Amino acid sequence: MHTNFLLSDSDLSTFNEIEHWSDRLAALLAHQMQSWKLLRNNYDELADIKRKTFRIDGSAHEVQWNPGRIVSSSAMVDEKSVRERSCFLCKENLPKEQRGIVYRDVFLVLCNPFPIFPEHFTIPRKDHTPQEVRQSFPTLLELSRDVSDGYVILYNGPKCGASAPDHLHFHAGSKGFLPIEDEYEKLITKTGEKIADFGGLLAFAVGDFLRPFVSMECDDEDLLQEAFIRYYEVARQLSGGPDEPMMNVMSSFQDGEWRVIIFPRTAHRPSSFLEEGEKNMMVSPAAIDMCGVITTPLEKDFNRITEDYIRQMFREVSPSREQFTGLVQAVAASLSDL
Repeated sequence: MHTNFLLSDSDLSTFNEIEHWSDRLAALLAHQMQSWKLLRNNYDELADIKRKTFRIDGSAHEVQWNPGRIVSSSAMVDEKSVRERSCFLCKENLPKEQRGIVYRDVFLVLCNPFPIFPEHFTIPRKDHTPQEVRQSFPTLLELSRDVSDGYVILYNGPKCGASAPDHLHFHAGSKGFLPIEDEYEKLITKTGEKIADFGGLLAFAVGDFLRPFVSMECDDEDLLQEAFIRYYEVARQLSGGPDEPMMNVMSSFQDGEWRVIIFPRTAHRPSSFLEEGEKNMMVSPAAIDMCGVITTPLEKDFNRITEDYIRQMFREVSPSREQFTGLVQAVAASLSDL
């Protein structure tokens, strides 16, 4: 890592007027596009990648062939593999061209060199701390608010999408890019079940959807944190183990309130990921996929993907209708005495 790794507002102001955190992120990307060839080339390729959209049950599922995501999609995240490799989010292992900015003294903001979003950032802790969301949820909310002018925040559980399960990190991506953002109001109005409505907290469950989710809307940060912890503990108890319950999370902030969407998971990858030969499909869904943008690093998989495959993939990694109903009932009961 270079001694001038960290960039100040003075460094960033060359590229953008710095008033908000969103300005810092945009300026960091402009700085790195100028100085980091790999990043610049990958953004150039992102503009020209193949894309196609499937409309499934009225919802958009956008598929992109993104060769740069091969490392993340194929990452071995079992304990032995993680233990034996160097952590690519630790400062000492970052590419020499990479620069970053400090967020709240504890996190770094880095440009993701293999982008999916038009603007894509990774936000790891400065120290090597395992991926977890219960204790880091306040940071997720603060990030959502601080970058709300241009970005949403994503979290991948250590067993369902995080390619660095040993190092706590979030993703920030361009607001308005994910289909779930446009579809959310229609989904909760058409098929959502209201499971909480008090003190400024609204919570919904959407089970009649290919990617079932629980959402929380609130303008009170403390209340939202407590509601999320209630969800977390219920999901952990139902999973039957001490580990973090499997989930992907998207958080955004707009008009003075947060919206947190939680996608419960039951599997890391679909069965086709483990198949050999023609049956293999290297698609490993994480938060971005659950929000409606499916990345395929191999062109053969992009060409072969079908509506039936997408349906099967999400069925295999998401709770069954019975499991989701049980989760929702338990969460609603837990929230009722907040």
